[in-house]
Order: sequence, then structure tokens, then C-alpha cells
Amino acid sequence: MASSIKELTIRELKPDELEDAARLLGRGMRDNPANVRTFGICDADRRCRALARFFVPVLLGLYQRGLVSGGFRDGLLVGVCGMARPGLCQPTSLEKLTVVRSVAFGNPLGTPMRVLKWASEWARRDLAEPHWHLGPIAVDPHLQGHGIGGAMMADFCARIDDWGALSYLETDKPENVWFYQRFGFSMIAEATILGVPNWFMSRPSRNG
Repeated sequence: MASSIKELTIRELKPDELEDAARLLGRGMRDNPANVRTFGICDADRRCRALARFFVPVLLGLYQRGLVSGGFRDGLLVGVCGMARPGLCQPTSLEKLTVVRSVAFGNPLGTPMRVLKWASEWARRDLAEPHWHLGPIAVDPHLQGHGIGGAMMADFCARIDDWGALSYLETDKPENVWFYQRFGFSMIAEATILGVPNWFMSRPSRNG
């Protein structure tokens, strides 16, 4: 499925595009409170590179369990939107091992344990009902605020409504709560994980 919104084209990514997508996620989510706390790296550029390494196995696993879409402007990747299929939200044991390996070297001591804690806290709050699980989603920092994130969200919601499905997400940024509410998501829970506030949101299908 591909759609075009103004000059932005949204389509599913190919396997050889996932590393570029991981680097974009590293840039776009570099300063998210949960990432700052979990990785414990003060230098923003180092944290960006560490996140890019982390997101490579995350996206490879998500590619098998769902869909990874990209937003393109003038042929350049400017946004990424991942989504997991119902019943396949959580990574396999092998995926978890690969992710832990990606953060075990070159990061401060304790990073792998914090990543596991963060992931397990999110996993245990996952909805019991079948749903599409949104995330990670990010826009390249220099293009944030230009409507790219909104276009990708509109594309995601249109897909979900076509399928008559429930959707769910987590966010650690308070400004994102309002953003997702614009697209029909409602907050269903809050929790503090590793000292960082988190919000959990769901959205019923509008065609269900």
C-alpha cells in the first residue's frame, strides 16, 4: 500500500532500507526521555549512534511480525512508522537476545538491564485484545513540525480502519499524548518506568 500526501509519499520499506530507517529513528528519538534515561549517554551524537544500532534488530524483527512504512520526500526517507500485527506485538526470544547484544557493547554499564526493564514494563501492559501495535514512529528532526508525522499517522489510521482493527501505542513524551488524541487515541493508563512518565493509549476502529 502506497499513498501520497502533498509532496510526501508513504510506502512499505524494503529490507535493504531498514538500516537507513534505524538511523532515522536514532536521530528522531535521540532526546526522548526514556531513551536518555535507558541509554545513560550524555553526549547526544553518541546516544544517536547507540539508538541506531538498537533499532536495526528492532526493525528487522518488526519487519517479520508486521509492517514498516517510510515517508519519502524527493526520494529521501524523512519518516518511519512501524506497526506489529495482532498477536505478534512482542518480540521473540531470539529477537530479544539480538537487541540485548546490540546494546551490550559501547554503552554504559547497566544499559542492557535498563533496556530489558523498559521493554518488560511495556510488554506487561500490552492489551489483551487483538490489536495493531503502533511504533516506533519518528520524523527526521530537521523536518519535525512540517506535517510528516501527521501524514504517517493518517495513513496508519486509514489502514487500521480498513481492517476494522483496534490499535495501541506507548509514548514517553507528554506532547505526543495530545498529538495522538488528534487521531482518535485515548489514554488508558499511565506509569513511571525508570523514573520516566509513560502513557498508554488505544484507538477503536472507526469502521468496526
